[in-house]
Order: sequence, then structure tokens, then C-alpha cells
Amino acid sequence: MVKISKNRVKELARLRQKKHRLEEQLVVVEGLRTLSQLKYYGLRPLEQYLGESEQAIWAGVPALQLDAEDFHRICDSDNPQAVAALFALPAAGVKSFKTAFYLDGISDPGNMGSIFRSAAAFGLDALLLSPCCVEVSSPKVIRASLGSVYRVPHAIIEPGELSDPGLQLVCAEMREGTLLQNFRPSYGRLVVAIGSEARGLSRQIREMARESVRIGMEEQMESLNAAMAASIIAYHLHTLEQH
Repeated sequence: MVKISKNRVKELARLRQKKHRLEEQLVVVEGLRTLSQLKYYGLRPLEQYLGESEQAIWAGVPALQLDAEDFHRICDSDNPQAVAALFALPAAGVKSFKTAFYLDGISDPGNMGSIFRSAAAFGLDALLLSPCCVEVSSPKVIRASLGSVYRVPHAIIEPGELSDPGLQLVCAEMREGTLLQNFRPSYGRLVVAIGSEARGLSRQIREMARESVRIGMEEQMESLNAAMAASIIAYHLHTLEQH
């Protein structure tokens, strides 16, 4: 294993910034669990970065040795593990779908990553994102998704693109609409719109939607965060597919 050069560390450290990630179309992904999941998905990085006592995850992929200070420079977490790898950014693009979520203004990386993870777990076809959502290729989103941003197709689209008459657009609401356990898709391709906990769905999306759905809960609970709501809805839709 070759010791990494100072210049290479400097180049990789730049990728912590969104501007440079998008320019280079590259991201450093850290953590054994996430990297193992990406390997399971069949992805291969351009390089892998290891502490002195760590074993390579991919055979045939260049491995560079880093010390603890190097990992702190190239990774964005407070306590990075001594294992990371360099990947191309997850590519946007949705060719077709039967069931998808539209995420409206989801700005928290943890929520976004968790929604991707739930979408992968429950077989959602795609995630459609409003332009004001957090960057999908953020290292925090990738970690929170356990690599699912590379698994679930996604696209960034304007709300107006949801006006297609072939779409059954449904708003996820807190206090109104059909109870989730009673909801069944009725026609066309299904899109469930989910807003942030702080702002909810935009007025434009609410006006375009033909119906809404709500998750039954105790009255004293004001709301669920977007990731939790998305997981519950995704699980419900998944169970419908199984029957």
C-alpha cells in the first residue's frame, strides 16, 4: 500500500465543498458500513483510502495509506473511520416509474439520506426532488442513505412537471385526507408529495394534487419529521404490492 502524497490529500480535501464536488463530479465516501453496502451494490471506486492497519475492501482498486490527520482533512465527519473511497457522484436520471415520492424542500442531509434508505428498503421506483432540496451527493446524505443514493433513481424537477394527467399526485398531510391504512393507488403512476416538517408542502403542489393522505397518530403528537413519514408511507405502499 502506497503512502498518500500531501498534494493528493489537498486535492481530496477540496471535495468537502459542494462547488468542487460538482466541478470534479467526485465525492469521498467514508465508513466501513457504507462502503460495504456500495460494494454489495456492485460499485467500484476510483481509489480507496486506508489506515495503516486496515484491509482493502476492493481487490484491484488502488489503495493509499492515510494517517488520522489526513482522514480528518478529506472526510467531513467529526470522527472519521480509517477507511474511505473516491466515487463518481450518484447520477441523476429517472427513465420510468410506477411509484415515486416528490420531496419538496427537504434540506436536512440526515432526512434526505434516510428517505433514500427507506426507498431502497421498500422498493420505491424513484425519488423526485424539488430544486431547493439538499444536494444528493453530499457526503452526509450518502452516509445517511447507507449508499442508497446510488441505488434509487432520482431526478430534480420543478413542481409544475407534476401536472401530467397520467400522474396520481397525492399530498402527504398531517391532519387531513384519507387515512394511510385506507389509501389505495387508483390510476396511472403514483407520486406522493412530502414536504419538510418546518414548511410543509408548497401551495403550488397542494393546488395540483387531487387528493391527500394522512398518517393516523395520537392527537397530542404535532407532527412527524419527513424521513419518518416517508418511511411509514413507503412501507404501506410496499405491503400493498405484496398482496
